[in-house]
Amino acid sequence: MHIESVRVDISVVNVQRCPHGVTAVQEFVVFVAVRDRQGHNCSGTIRIKVLRVYNPPLDFLLPSQNVTINENQGPGGVVASVRANFSAPDLCYTFLKDYRPFKIGREDGIIRTAYNLDLEAEQALAHSVLLVEAYSLAEERSGTATITVNVLDVNEYPPFCSPSVFVLEVSETTEVGRNLGSLSCVDIDVTNHSVALTLLDSSASRFKFRIKDGQLQVNNTLDYDTAEIASNNFRYEATILATDTGKPPLTTQVRVLVTVTPVNEFEPVFTVLELNVREDSRLGSAVGEVLARDPDWPFNNIRYSITSGNARFTIHPEGGQMYLGTELDFESQQMHVVTVQAEDYDQDVDRTNRKRKSQNIFIRVENVNDNAPVCMPVSYESTIFSTRSAALPILSLHCSDADNDVLTATITNGAAVDRFQITGLTLFSKNVFSYVVDGVYDHTRFEVTISVSDGRHNTEAVAYIYVVPWTTTTPTTTTTTTTQAPQVVTIISDFWQPEPWFVAVVTVTGGLLVLVLGLLIWTILRRTLGWGTKTLTPHSVETEEIHKLSPHGSQNDAFENDKSSLEGTDSMSKVSLQDELMRFDGKAQDPVSGRNYLFNSSTGERRWL
Repeated sequence: MHIESVRVDISVVNVQRCPHGVTAVQEFVVFVAVRDRQGHNCSGTIRIKVLRVYNPPLDFLLPSQNVTINENQGPGGVVASVRANFSAPDLCYTFLKDYRPFKIGREDGIIRTAYNLDLEAEQALAHSVLLVEAYSLAEERSGTATITVNVLDVNEYPPFCSPSVFVLEVSETTEVGRNLGSLSCVDIDVTNHSVALTLLDSSASRFKFRIKDGQLQVNNTLDYDTAEIASNNFRYEATILATDTGKPPLTTQVRVLVTVTPVNEFEPVFTVLELNVREDSRLGSAVGEVLARDPDWPFNNIRYSITSGNARFTIHPEGGQMYLGTELDFESQQMHVVTVQAEDYDQDVDRTNRKRKSQNIFIRVENVNDNAPVCMPVSYESTIFSTRSAALPILSLHCSDADNDVLTATITNGAAVDRFQITGLTLFSKNVFSYVVDGVYDHTRFEVTISVSDGRHNTEAVAYIYVVPWTTTTPTTTTTTTTQAPQVVTIISDFWQPEPWFVAVVTVTGGLLVLVLGLLIWTILRRTLGWGTKTLTPHSVETEEIHKLSPHGSQNDAFENDKSSLEGTDSMSKVSLQDELMRFDGKAQDPVSGRNYLFNSSTGERRWL
């Protein structure tokens, strides 16, 4: 079979297109004519329907995003980035609405801040929803994405406090718990609405204040009277720290400057109540210092004055030194009482508010040995037997000392020292008198000079001691007898000491009288006895009488010695002496000196042989 080629003619109707590039279902009618080389032909109509092909939509890689950024990043800060799931040369990104705080890159799809986002200025920025569209004209495709933007608050502002500083002036007696002022603190940051207050003390103001419910209060006594607060100009300093809740937290410091004013709270207190001064202190010399203490500041700001008492003293108003104004005498007054007033000053805001305290100050006068001993009388007389025991006192001196010093006595003349001794103010015999029967060898009258001393001054007294000698010829016996304590007889006689002129007048007058009487007697004897061959003078008569009284011429010296020792006392006759010697009934020998003596066993009296 042979097939020949034919020619076909086709007519095509144009396809109509829909808007936005979306083609509708179209139908094409094709007229077909078939001819062969022989001219044979046939024709027909072919209806062609063009069906649409599925074109997928444009999508985003992240169709929905939730991003969080911080405020105050400045303009141009990156917020988020969107990306379509295909790429085309003409792919574009845009917002479906106008979002003033943000902008988007048309080609890159990067969303940025249009300006600095500040929540404190525009709180609506805290939450934003952005609709983003991507489209391609060539592909006639588009899609949308949702971007949720959360703007976080940044803690950029510290708390704001009012007042910003406390400058106060209060009294030191302000009571505990008193409100000194209120403090209000706020934070303008959007999310920081809570502010905590903390009080920071300095070393000087520790625990002096407290903050409670925004109130600055006194927590402890505000003391003005310390050296530490004085060195800080009497001002307490503290700091109130206001802290917000941001991250990181920000703080604000509020200074507290509290100046304390003084109050005169205490009165002076005396610490020295007694002073001692020597009685020989010179006029104007310092007696001592009166001290009073005052714990108010300035410490011990005190003036002194004497309000009453002895006018012998003066006081320095500032230092309290007391001075002597007149002479003192311990013997007349040993204690002086002076009332001293202490008054404080300049310890209060009110300068007239002063406190006073009066105190009796006792000034004791210290005794000084400035008075010599006084003996009354200064002359003593006593008669003793020569056999007087050394243990028996002869006499005691009546001496005193105005200074109440201990008195000591000493025998100063040499002859009396050998025969007497003194203990305290009492005179004793040493019992060393030497007398014999036929004559007196020792003195019978002694003048004892005694010096009485108080350790600094001396006073002399004189004692006249008359010794009665004892002798006997009666043999002694060895009969043992009980010796009784001898009876002490002390004779104190007063004497009169005339003026020197009176003694001279009496002496001259007596001498003239004796001379006149002698001449008168001599004249009478011459006439009556007829003295012519032998003239007797008073001296010859006296000498003859002396020879008659002296049985042995060799005893003249002993007689003269006895005469000088008696010095005005009468000598005993032999008869009276014999009677006296009969009073002794025993004889013994002294074991120390070996001398014999007579003794009376009843009275204990002795007489040396």
